[in-house]
Amino acid sequence: MLIREAVSHEDLDEITRIQREVWNLEDIDIVGRIHLKASQHAGGSVLIALTDDGAIGGFSYAFPAFGGGRLFWHSDMLAVRPRFRSTGMGQRLKWAQREHALGRGVDRITWTFDPMQAANAHLNLELLGAIATEYLIDFYGVTTSALHHGLPTDRLLACWDLKSPRVDALSREERQSRPSSDTKVRIPVAWNELVRTAPDQARTEQQRIARELRAGFSRGLVISGFDKPSSSYLLRPAPGSLSL
Repeated sequence: MLIREAVSHEDLDEITRIQREVWNLEDIDIVGRIHLKASQHAGGSVLIALTDDGAIGGFSYAFPAFGGGRLFWHSDMLAVRPRFRSTGMGQRLKWAQREHALGRGVDRITWTFDPMQAANAHLNLELLGAIATEYLIDFYGVTTSALHHGLPTDRLLACWDLKSPRVDALSREERQSRPSSDTKVRIPVAWNELVRTAPDQARTEQQRIARELRAGFSRGLVISGFDKPSSSYLLRPAPGSLSL
């Protein structure tokens, strides 16, 4: 597997095809070549993952952002084609994005993710070492993607401090003990199955989790981890250095 910057119009066009393939999006919701190229030229990042036969199996995309008096990147998309999932490609793309950012003098990356997806929570919080700092109600509106089930697109905002001791250790595949937490918020283990079989219950669960996580954030807590056995978010007081 080789990860490199997208360097041609053909690379960028393939990224638009991956978006359609992974999320089953209509054109109105796809980020096209023109926007990708402009963001890349303005200091963002567009990385692609190449398989041994030269096929583009996935990509990551981040654009320059500003907030809280500092510059950072916002990672808007990461996608891996279905046939390359469970190969570690998504995680490799994120670590490559970190190296790309540090090489550009960027030490923080943010992104959003669906709070109902346990696998994403485990990746973002446990394997990458990000912290979730905010709950965003219906952030993108109802989209054309079947993966969003026609539900409000609630999202958690992840903050990845690229030079933090925990992230640095995880980048070297060194596991660290998780800070203790007395506050847990449980999510469904199999969200997509719940939506298909019990849509009303799924919407009720989404609303419950929104209330509980927002209540935690209002008390100054952040999500610092995800306990896979209990499928629960772990909340604790925000680090003193955290500022967005």
